[in-house]
Formats: sequence, structure tokens, C-alpha cells
Amino acid sequence: MISHPWLPPSPAELSQIAAKCSATALRELANIPLERLGAHAAAWRRFLALLPGLLKTDSERVFKAVDRVDVLPVLLALADGRVAAPLVERALVTLWLGLAGHPGLTSPLALRGPFRQPVVDPNRPRLLALGNARGIVAAAGGALVATETAQLSIDKFAVATLPTIDGTIVVDEQLNPVAAEVVERVRAALVQVGGALPGGRLERVIVGNAPNTDAENGAARVAADVDAADLLASAQAGFLKAAALVEHLLMPIGTLVEHGQRLSPIALLARVGGNAVALPWRAEGSRATEGVRADLDELAMIAELTAAGNNLIGAVHDVVGRTADTPRRALLVNVDSNDFAYSFQLGQSVQQRCVERGLRVDRIGIDGTAGRDLAGELGGTVPPPIADGLEFQVANDDDPAVGAAIRRLSARRYEVVFGNLRAKPFCDLVEANLLTSPALLWDRHLHEGISEERMRRGVTAERVSRLPIRLWSLLGSSGEELTRGNSSLFEAGFRRVKVRPWPMDMEFFRSTVTQQPNRLFAGGDSGRDWPLLMEAIRDLPIDVHLVTARAPANLPPGVHVDARLPLWGFRDAMAAAAVTAIPVTPGVGASGLTVLTIAMALGVAVVATSSPWIVHYVTDGEEALLVPPGDVGAFRAALVNLYEQSDLRARLVANARRRVAELCDLEAFTREMFATLE
Repeated sequence: MISHPWLPPSPAELSQIAAKCSATALRELANIPLERLGAHAAAWRRFLALLPGLLKTDSERVFKAVDRVDVLPVLLALADGRVAAPLVERALVTLWLGLAGHPGLTSPLALRGPFRQPVVDPNRPRLLALGNARGIVAAAGGALVATETAQLSIDKFAVATLPTIDGTIVVDEQLNPVAAEVVERVRAALVQVGGALPGGRLERVIVGNAPNTDAENGAARVAADVDAADLLASAQAGFLKAAALVEHLLMPIGTLVEHGQRLSPIALLARVGGNAVALPWRAEGSRATEGVRADLDELAMIAELTAAGNNLIGAVHDVVGRTADTPRRALLVNVDSNDFAYSFQLGQSVQQRCVERGLRVDRIGIDGTAGRDLAGELGGTVPPPIADGLEFQVANDDDPAVGAAIRRLSARRYEVVFGNLRAKPFCDLVEANLLTSPALLWDRHLHEGISEERMRRGVTAERVSRLPIRLWSLLGSSGEELTRGNSSLFEAGFRRVKVRPWPMDMEFFRSTVTQQPNRLFAGGDSGRDWPLLMEAIRDLPIDVHLVTARAPANLPPGVHVDARLPLWGFRDAMAAAAVTAIPVTPGVGASGLTVLTIAMALGVAVVATSSPWIVHYVTDGEEALLVPPGDVGAFRAALVNLYEQSDLRARLVANARRRVAELCDLEAFTREMFATLE
């Protein structure tokens, strides 16, 4: 047995934690923003007004109504953020039913309908479906349902009797009854592990496919084949998640990614405790023990444990030991807050390469929700992580959490380290000795300030030169400006530097938008010569879509300006044009490359200012029309040629699409990088 009072808890300890959770929830009720309650905000205000009297008259009944599987976790979560509307509705209806009959209800408490969610009656083992009822009323005499014509007993809305086992209700994930043979399997499992259940009992067993760690306190989740050890582990995990809400166990630092899902440190700790308690019932004891050890190893990286947390985890260590098998791992440090959507796409591609090699991936990346809207930039749901491993999300490149995460991970050894980073985290990696493993680095920003940062940190060029680093750089190797850019890297000690054109997600940069033959697109802020373009298009019979925060004054007629568009909107706006214009101010470096490659991938013809950078991607007359810097007449003539010569436009587009596929395919780029490890 595990020597800790929570593994598993006695009935008294379970009741103590439940009471603390309910009290915590009740304290937080007034802090829940009303907009999170949606259509139920008015009823919520009325409930809060009556609550002091309800507690004074019969606090135990209030606590019992709150401490339900469908109620308590929702109330606690609402205080921290939004909860899905169906869950809120189910929680409030269940709460109202639990309060019905309370002697302190000196006036009725109404909750407006209609109700789309079935609920489990907290007073009897049955399923209720209130449907299009106008509302539910909780009064001292009980619960009534208001319809268009009458107030009816709640009994009229019972749609199913739910099977029970010694007071434990058994349902599927939609709260429907399950087959009799499944109920019998649950009964057998409860008999087998009943003595080890938290407090010796459960409110509910849910049969379905959700991870068993998703269960809340008082419930367990199992598959239809009902493994007894899984049932116990789920019930114990639910208890520990509740205990962690009121007993400070840890300080979260990162998360664990598994099968595309993120698992918080609390959820991982709960799984550890649940699986540890269930070990005596596992058929494959040694394999299950190793799984607990692996989880303990991951938990130590993503959380700082308090004294109470250490005591809990120490008890588990005493049973399973402290040495876990070491999986093969990669480290991905991918911090680019300037272009977090691009950074995300690069990280996904790198993860895919690691999965192909059987590597778990620990990653440090930009938080797409910290003042950003990654879903909004990508135009839909953010794809889940690809590789299993740890994840640390940081606000920006200068966030101290970057260095803290690197130092934390320095105890691990990696087969490969991939970096898309600036000078500061690079030096953090050097100081943590994490670049003694083969390292693949992409220099989008690394050259910026590398000399100053390494001098400040005492990272010598000799030390860097001895590290097994392979560096790919956007900076070219010919032309005065390009050579000057690469010189800082050579001075910093990098010796294996390979020039690589701008990599981009070719799948993302496709569009089904209908192209408008009379439209010109131009966008960007860095190094753009917008006054030249405005003069070049003056009096031309075309519509112009300009996307920039630096639009010039005195725009010609027919120019529509957006200060900014999300990445997907920028893509589709460009795809809707026949021609993209990229006027670049002389001597401003790599300006225009992103817009250029997007246009090439989308099949939009390009007129651009010739620069030492752009000529690495396109040749005048082959993939684009290039004009001398500052030449308004030449830019105008090139635009006119493209609009008047559809065959020229088609030829440039076809050539550009082939060229960008050869040069800039992100998947090909990351395959090229990882191929150097073989």
C-alpha cells in the first residue's frame, strides 16, 4: 500500500476535501463575470441575492447541491474563464434541482429555458429532458417546470430510469443508460476495487471513450470493456484534481503533450496518483510501474512541487522507484514573437520530422494566446501539436521564462536540438550545455545582436566553433550587403553555415478565392516605397488593395486600404488579385521576400523592385518583372504590360510556381536539415 492519506482517501478525508471545494466555489461565485452565464445572467443575480439566506437556513443542503459531478467543476472553472454553454446550462439546471425544496427559498428561484441539455436528477436515478420549457422554478415546496400553459411537476420530464449500483449511477457520455451487460461489468469492477475507491463510493461511472483522467471528483470514466484498474485510477485522479484546487500542491511551469492533447501539471499529478493506487490491480504490473515512473519524470520538469505536493509524490516514488527509462528526445526552441504564425508552422514541420525518427519533442515556443490570436491568423482552429513531449509557452523572445525553461531542461540529453531563435536564447542554450548534441539552427534573427550578446555573456567564438552546430541562414553569400550580414555569424564562431531561401508552408499558401483580373494587391510595412507605387498607378483603370500601416497621403482614387489583415486574410486578399506589386526602397535589406514568395505560391504575377535579395528568388522576365529602384516609369510600364498581356502573366505565374516549389517548400527544408544527421 502507498503510505499517504490521500492514496486513497478515507470517507472523512474525502468529505473534508469536498467541503473545501464547495466552500471555495461559493466564495468565488460573486466573482464570475455575468457574461459567462449567457442567457442565465439574470437568474444568476437572483441566486446570489438569495444565497446568504440559503446558507444561513441550511448550509449543508447548499453544499450538497453544489458538490455534484455536473456542478462543482463548472462553477470553479467559470471563475477562471469561459466554459462551454452546454456545460453551463447543465450545471445550473442541476444546481436549481438540488436547491429545490430548500426551506430558505422564501421566494421562488427561476431559471429561464429552453433547455437543450439532458440532466441527471440529483435527487433520483433518472434522466430529465426539459426541452422547450419556458423555465424551471426552484421553490421551498420543490421543483416545477413552467410551460406555455402550466407549471408541471418535474416528474413529467423524466425520460429514462438510470441503472445504479449501490447508489452509483452508470451512464454513457450523453448521460443515457448503458446496456445491461456493461452495467454488470461495472458492478464487478466496483466490487473488485471498492475498498480502494476515494471514500469508498462514487456518484457516477461514465462509460465512453474520453480519457479516464477527465473524470471529476465523485466520478470515474471507463471504456465499455470496464477494466477495474482503469476505473479505480480514474476515480482517484478525479479526487486528486479536486484536492489540488484547495490544497496547494504545485506551481505549473509547462504542460505535457500526448496524442495531440495538452495535459496540465495538475492533471498529470492526478494521473500519477490514480495509476499508483491502481497498480495492485494491473495485469501488467511492471509496465504500469514504468508508466508511473515516466510520468513522474515529466512532472518534475513542468512543475515546482510544494511541501504537500512533494509528500504526495514522495509516497509514489517509495512504491515505484525513481529511475525511469530514457526515451529518445529532441529539443525544439522556437521563439519568434515577431511572426508567431510562421514560427508555429515551422515548429509543426520540425515536429513531423522528429516523429518520423521516433523522437519525443520537448519544445519552448511562443504562446499563441498571449496578446495574440493564432487561430485568427490561421483562419480556423489551431492544429494540435504533432509530437509527444513537454511544452513550455513563453510570451516573447525576451521572456525570462525562455532561459528558465532551458535551464530546467539542461538535465536532459537530446539526440538533436532545433532552434529558431535570437541571440539571447542561443547563449542560454550554450551555457546550459544543450548544444553539445547535434544542433540544427535556422537564422531568421540569430545574426541580429549575436556579437553583442555573446560578448556580454562571455560565449567565445572558439567555444561556439567546437559545438556540433549546423546553421541555415536566409542571408546570402554574394553582394556586399549579404556578405556583411553573414559576417557576424562567422565572427561568432559559426563555421557550417548554409544559405537557404525563405521556407514557407506550401499547403497553407493555397487559396480558392476567385481572382479578379482588374485588381492589384500590395502589402507590407518594411522598406516599402509606397509613394513610388502611388505615382505608378495614378490614372490606371485598376482597383488597388493596399495592406499597410504606413499608407502614404493623397492616395489616388480606387485604392482601398487595410492597415492590417490576419495572415489568412492577407493570403486571400492577394489571391484575389491578378498582380502583386512589391516596390522596395533601395538599401533596406530583405524587404519584400515574404510577399514575393506568397505571391509565387498563390499564382499571382509579380512586379517588384530589383534588389540583391529578390534576384535570388526570381529572374526578370522569367518568374516576375523586375524594375530599377526609384523608377516610377518603369514600374508603371511593367504593371501595364502584365495587365495587357495575359499570356505573359500566365507564363510568369507558371514559372514562379515551379520556382517557389523548388526553393521554398517548408517540408523539403526541414527534411534537408534533418538529413544532415544521418
